[in-house]
Amino acid sequence: MAARRWTPIAIASLFVLACGSSGGGTDTSTDPGPAPDDTVAPDDTAVPEDALEDAPRDVPPGDVPAPTDVPADVAPDVPVLSAECAAVASNLTVPNTLTVDGKARSFLLTTPTGTTGPGGKWPVVFQFHGFVGASMGPPGDLGETQNFHKYLMGPAVNDPRMPFILVTPQADGEAFLDWNITPDDVSKPNPDVRLFDAVLACLDAKYGVDPDRVHLVGFSAGGILSDFLGWVRGDRVASILTWSGAYLVDEANAIESFPIYWPDMGPQSGYVQVMFHGGPTDQWAAGGMFTAHFDQWNKNDQPWLNGLHHDVILCSHTQGHTPPSTPPLTGYVMDFFAAHPRGVTTSPFATGIPASFPATCTYHAATP
Repeated sequence: MAARRWTPIAIASLFVLACGSSGGGTDTSTDPGPAPDDTVAPDDTAVPEDALEDAPRDVPPGDVPAPTDVPADVAPDVPVLSAECAAVASNLTVPNTLTVDGKARSFLLTTPTGTTGPGGKWPVVFQFHGFVGASMGPPGDLGETQNFHKYLMGPAVNDPRMPFILVTPQADGEAFLDWNITPDDVSKPNPDVRLFDAVLACLDAKYGVDPDRVHLVGFSAGGILSDFLGWVRGDRVASILTWSGAYLVDEANAIESFPIYWPDMGPQSGYVQVMFHGGPTDQWAAGGMFTAHFDQWNKNDQPWLNGLHHDVILCSHTQGHTPPSTPPLTGYVMDFFAAHPRGVTTSPFATGIPASFPATCTYHAATP
């Protein structure tokens, strides 16, 4: 059953007024400005279909219909590289385009050294920026997407702990909060989930993706999208790290009586999650109607996720609605992703969180 939460208009009011920087249904998938900005300061310290089943033995070969959806010269379990996907290229500033359900969707891509063609087994990190009012801005405006891509995880794609392919999608310009995190009809395919599926399938065909190392990182509305993807695509997500995100499906995060609907939870692999919040100032007053408290949302989500069999590392800081400026974020992000491939359900950090993390981070084990 779909979970009840708040209406898109109410949520839009919250984030349009409040998600700027404080300064201070079922989808099918493959396995492999006028508005305030959510901005992130540059991190100067960052280092750079299934195989057809065999015909029943008692059926004459001539009676077995030939497959019509698999090219005769392509093995069914080999990803098909479309012409559009073949044109995808690594670039820090020039976006790539894939047509997803009839709509051109853009994303920035950076690949590590060695991604010269298919056949690899590369980790992939998807990162999602916060609300910047893309649905109200000029079409194709990649400003915040470029900033997020170049200055957040972009410089770390060759990190020796886990060289990875970096994907920074661009919002579709139509959703209330940039990202489709407040769907009003869960029977329809979610555009951002479909984008995630399409990009992942393309990267697998073009370069080769390690299905056990697909990681998500996001800030604010982008953090909520990361959580949404974990909720519906948890069987292929290795681990998630968010700054000021939230699971809007968590009943404890309800604000007054604004219903929102998330689809049913998809299959899960038991991913581990790191959640950061900026303390009591990680909040906004929304037109005098209510105040959004991201710190409280994260505190609510921690035991809720534990109850869904996820280990959680909860981290706090005192800088409000922004990733903490210290310690260097690529340090702890890379330590976390490298240690948490898909299938790791009990965090190796249970016995000690690395020194790259803030001292305020605490480990919370999944509920048995």
